Amino acid sequence: MRRSRFYFIATCLLVLYLAAAGFAACSKKEKKRKPAPSSPALESYGDFQNQVAIMFGGDTSFGESYGNAIRKMLAERGYDFALTKLKPLMMSCDFSVLNLETPITTLKKSPFTGKKEYIHWTDVVKAPATLRQYKVRLISLANNHTLDYGIEGLEQTFRALHKAGIAWIGAGNNDSEALQPYVAEMSVSGVPLRIAFLTGFEYSVKYDKVYHFYARGKKGGAAKFSVDQILGQIKKLREKYPEIYIVVFPHWGGNYGWKNDKQTQWARQLLDGGADVIIGTGAHRFQELEKYNGRWIVYNLGNYVFNAPGRYAKLKSPPYGLIAQLTFENRDGKLAKALKVYPMLSDNRLTDYYPRLLEEQEFVEAYNLLAERNGDAARFAQDAPRGQDQFGRFISLPMN
Repeated sequence: MRRSRFYFIATCLLVLYLAAAGFAACSKKEKKRKPAPSSPALESYGDFQNQVAIMFGGDTSFGESYGNAIRKMLAERGYDFALTKLKPLMMSCDFSVLNLETPITTLKKSPFTGKKEYIHWTDVVKAPATLRQYKVRLISLANNHTLDYGIEGLEQTFRALHKAGIAWIGAGNNDSEALQPYVAEMSVSGVPLRIAFLTGFEYSVKYDKVYHFYARGKKGGAAKFSVDQILGQIKKLREKYPEIYIVVFPHWGGNYGWKNDKQTQWARQLLDGGADVIIGTGAHRFQELEKYNGRWIVYNLGNYVFNAPGRYAKLKSPPYGLIAQLTFENRDGKLAKALKVYPMLSDNRLTDYYPRLLEEQEFVEAYNLLAERNGDAARFAQDAPRGQDQFGRFISLPMN
């Protein structure tokens, strides 16, 4: 009798233990299935007095994945050291938009180890905190490194950006989120202003079929660049907000090279379809400037702060990037638009990882390169005059 009671009690305890273990496992799975945050589609920035200035920086990475030397440099100099010489311009603007070429993750192993040449990661605390400290309010994740640590690394990126109060475009938990434009709503001394930011990562068969980087259906990932898709978005935005200003911020083109024919075709199609300005990223160096039907195409900004040795000398590539500054000024109740680009020295082998705006002879060389690539140097000088302010030398791109 006692033995039967013992077996009965033991059996009950075992059942309870297994049930509890199963419940815990289910809870753990449920916790893992908790969706990552989404970026807001619209944010209000309030009222700015007289003028609002927005800075656009190109390819950005703190560089931890490039080895112990870079990590030691970050530890000794601080995460913002590479911004030292760019800080005055950056902090003079009201907010910045960057192309972040790295997931923000604690994961130690990438699913692409041994399959992909460059795999990036950055610190989940220091990287977003530094970006926010330097007025970065919007990040593009439409690039070839966003999923270097898979979907889990992408979701960590979303959480880190969300926690830091930084919005993003170009990636999402599904294709609808990945393709979603971002609208910044504000006013300048009482005059309403809405600006839309759209992006996409140029299609690559390898990044689609082998790496599975692109969002598709309910699968998360990066936004695939599609002219038709963006033209559809522009149409909807203009129907909803007729006076909206539309910036297309694509990741496209080959590394360390000038623009290609596809970029030219796409950029012109987007301007013909209602975009106001095209500012590209992804080439790690600057590309051409083109005035098309009164509006500007900045084909590529190149690197902003990118803590890697670089391949400029090896590939005989100009070591220059661009920073774009877009301003809206209240002039007698109407908003006057202005666009400047500040050429910068991006080659870390020349700057000791302190990128900076150009000195006089460097600026002349960079300007002449852009003028020559334009095809008509005299016309370029007329359309894109040089200037200098308290921050450095710039090229003015007058806007209608």
